[in-house]
Amino acid sequence: MKFNCKKITTLIRSVITVSALLACGSALAADNAASNKLDWHVLDGATVNSTASLCANSTVKVCNGDILNALYAENNYMPYWFNPVLVNAIMPQLQALADSKTLPGMTQRLKELKQLQALPDERGFDLLLTDTYLVYADYVHQLMQDPRPLYNSQPVTLTPLTLKMAQNYFPLTVQKINSLIPSSLFVPTMDVISHLLSLPANPLDSSNVYFDGVVHLGDTIPYGAKVATVFWNLGYLTQPQYQQVTAQTTITNTGVMNQAIKAFQGNYGLKMDGIIGPDVVSQLMRPYSSLARITALNLQRERFAQLQGNGPQIIVNIPDFKMTLYDNKKQVFESKIIDGMPKRPTNLFQSYINTVVINPYWYVPETIKVQNIIPAAKANPNFLKNSHIDVINSWTDRSVVPPESIDWATVNPKTFPHQFRQDTGPENALGRVAFLMPDSFSVYMHDESQSEYPLFNRYHRDLSSGCMRVQNPRQMATLILAYQNMPNLPSVDDMINTNNHREIGLNTRVNVDVAYLTAWVTPDGQLEMRRDIYGYDNPRAQPIQNQFISIPNYRTHQRIKLALNGQSS
Repeated sequence: MKFNCKKITTLIRSVITVSALLACGSALAADNAASNKLDWHVLDGATVNSTASLCANSTVKVCNGDILNALYAENNYMPYWFNPVLVNAIMPQLQALADSKTLPGMTQRLKELKQLQALPDERGFDLLLTDTYLVYADYVHQLMQDPRPLYNSQPVTLTPLTLKMAQNYFPLTVQKINSLIPSSLFVPTMDVISHLLSLPANPLDSSNVYFDGVVHLGDTIPYGAKVATVFWNLGYLTQPQYQQVTAQTTITNTGVMNQAIKAFQGNYGLKMDGIIGPDVVSQLMRPYSSLARITALNLQRERFAQLQGNGPQIIVNIPDFKMTLYDNKKQVFESKIIDGMPKRPTNLFQSYINTVVINPYWYVPETIKVQNIIPAAKANPNFLKNSHIDVINSWTDRSVVPPESIDWATVNPKTFPHQFRQDTGPENALGRVAFLMPDSFSVYMHDESQSEYPLFNRYHRDLSSGCMRVQNPRQMATLILAYQNMPNLPSVDDMINTNNHREIGLNTRVNVDVAYLTAWVTPDGQLEMRRDIYGYDNPRAQPIQNQFISIPNYRTHQRIKLALNGQSS
């Protein structure tokens, strides 16, 4: 950075406000003509078109002109980014934001920054980078208040920061910059994104490649060399393996190719049978640029699936059909889950388990009542009895209404005044254990009825009406109750075996984050992809209902606490 005392003196005397300096209007030109001390301007002649996309209401070349003026005045008009360590801390985060395509103009702004950085006089770079840092802080601030753009393919709309908010991010330190990082695995994730963007186009182009049928073990692989190239590009074949495979006249589903297929299937959440079927083909043919964007998009989503504090915390990843319990940020338990079907998606939210219920009753939610229970009762007079479901007067008055007293033929499901409750037992829809948490959607985690246990053997388990069914609920309950310091509490199995309904309020709550991640990078640098079961990764014609993606935080009413001061929501 080429700042010296003479230039700083000139800057202090001649720059009344940074925003005026950036306006590049006629008044500035007149001042320039009148004063030899205004023979340069930080961004004069620089092309900064990104501002129009980042913040359309700005009348100068930056988004935060007045704030920049105040910040540089506080810093005695010295550069903020003199230390290259600070630059190296912020630039990859800006690149990650640009790669996610969630903030229009950021890709262009990065290009402009790099052009200014290459100039001998880097003052323009310093000023524009400070503005971009504030834009990024504003972006994070807006996401923490309204994360929906990460799921509905709408751009994030910035709301101008106040000077007080901006000052929280200064003086600049690596710690403050890194507090904005979206994931603990940020570096390996960015390495994968960079690699994907450096690759030539995927040779399996859907416009000229057509797979007909299924490729079993030993079969010839159609477009074998191209399939091998994809595996090599994505790291499933080493270079010697790739050279050996492509040297063959015919490439078959054997040896290292079959191993690569299985590894690919495992990392994409598919059945690891080594067979190339439609699911494998559709993933093999994805453009690398699309993989990079989806990975960068999910990197921003990881802000809502962060391990926090030292207590127990559960992270549910809906597309992965899996929940993980952590203690002191270390994994202690993992289980398959069944989550909501696309027409009844599981809500994204942050809450905490405050009650464990043994041998629960099932109080039928309104949607299932209207769409399932009443139509079944109207069609089959014995349905309620066979399903051990009682009609109760209301949620506040749970007295039983004899079903034979109801003229089911005339019942309108949408206006039916009563509610339904299923008795406890092995065929209860909630199974033997339920985990309750505060939310506005009647969503919770629970066991499965005994007859439905085989559903956990499926690879795609978007089968519920919104709640999350846990494969190993007894083990999960045992672990959660172990945190409660209740030495006289019977074991979970003993309580279940009594067949008595029991609700256990928790002294130590277990935080729960219900997340939606379709791509992430493992600590060893391997890209994991999952099926976008709800269609949140790409634009869709039918709008997504806000309630499913708003991620309300039921752990605190004060959801946004800027991470720079070590705080989190």
